[in-house]
Amino acid sequence: MNEKIIIYEHACNGSLDKHLDNPSLTWMKRLKICIDAATGLKFLHKGGVDQQEYLMWHRDIRSGSILLDADWNAKISNLEFSSKFYERAEHLDDNACTSLGYIDLKYKNGGFLAQPSDIYSLGVILFEMLCGRLAWSEGCENHSQSLGPSAVRYYSEEGNLDKMIFEGIKEQIIPQSLTTFQMIAIQCLEVDWEERPAIDQIIIQLQKALEFQVGFHTSILIGFLLQVHL
Repeated sequence: MNEKIIIYEHACNGSLDKHLDNPSLTWMKRLKICIDAATGLKFLHKGGVDQQEYLMWHRDIRSGSILLDADWNAKISNLEFSSKFYERAEHLDDNACTSLGYIDLKYKNGGFLAQPSDIYSLGVILFEMLCGRLAWSEGCENHSQSLGPSAVRYYSEEGNLDKMIFEGIKEQIIPQSLTTFQMIAIQCLEVDWEERPAIDQIIIQLQKALEFQVGFHTSILIGFLLQVHL
């Protein structure tokens, strides 16, 4: 009857929201998942493989929308909520399919949706990965108490997020990796759309955070091997 369906490849590790507090999901794995998710979002925002004339807004980016395969590669799902717009469109007055804790305040207050709204939601996911918990936890009464705004507020007051980092990964993260990661996450949650980073910039900074972490582990391994050899 001309009905349309979306078929997803089976992801045996399920959705990301089920693994946020899993200590076996190391910091390096978390960084790789964040890069995968951001790369998937870039695919939508840039018009796909052929850079077509239209762009897409996901409209429901959250950890529950990110699926993980057997090798912990991340892929974005829930594309049935996505919308296609022409490049000249700046925003959309529409009922976005958003979830508590991930809602762009610009949309929440004004009813307008744009690509930066997806960026805001991605920033919330970055904080979920760092803090090991869902954006909207038990006891939240409004958006200001959810993880994203709470992290930004805590950082502005304390100058760091040390007390909010998930204990299961806290000892793994080196300072350079943490600083790079938390700064791009905070920028994603800027109130003004114009202040939020483009998806390309987010990917670059996440890759830098991973490179810092990989470099640290590599230097430790080399040092160990040299010590054994000597």
